[in-house]
Amino acid sequence: LFDCDGKLCLQNLRLFVEDEVYNLNASSFRSMEDEERLDAEIIAPIRRSQIFEEIGRDKCDGTVVLQMAEEMSLKSSEIILSVLLKSEIPKDFNDWGALLLSKQVRLLQNTFSGLVLGSGDTEEACNTSSILTQFNRVNQAVSILQLEKPSDWLMFAYKADGGDDTSLTADEIKKVMRLRVDFSDEAIATVCSQISAN
Repeated sequence: LFDCDGKLCLQNLRLFVEDEVYNLNASSFRSMEDEERLDAEIIAPIRRSQIFEEIGRDKCDGTVVLQMAEEMSLKSSEIILSVLLKSEIPKDFNDWGALLLSKQVRLLQNTFSGLVLGSGDTEEACNTSSILTQFNRVNQAVSILQLEKPSDWLMFAYKADGGDDTSLTADEIKKVMRLRVDFSDEAIATVCSQISAN
């Protein structure tokens, strides 16, 4: 998972998300969502990794490529969640910032899925659903950040809080909701008490 310069390619992802601003207006969103910027800052370090180079030279079996893509997807998801849930200085989000994070996560999913689809020689190796599964928890966090109001989560909670490792806990849901600058503590507390009661 090292790039051409010997840096951990997923460490670049951590630094990027830590430094990114997610409390945006429409104008700053347009400049920050620029495909070239996102590709250069998120995807290029991953593409320069030894793994991508080996796969590009067809040195890996399709099943092995799938396993590596799953692992990179899981680590990427864990990095993003760690920044969202465990940072000493919490990130501030508004609806534009949530939209930006959503685009960044989709870009990672597409990159890892493309890696598998570009190398697969068997039907099993070309199935990218297991890659998308690795992003379940971060996708839930993104969905929460994109809500119009905290109570909207109650409509989705049945599907999301399945009590397994692919779902956010009630405490994590609360932490993510608190990242939205326009969600009141009272509204979050009301929703979280209802989630805990279920």
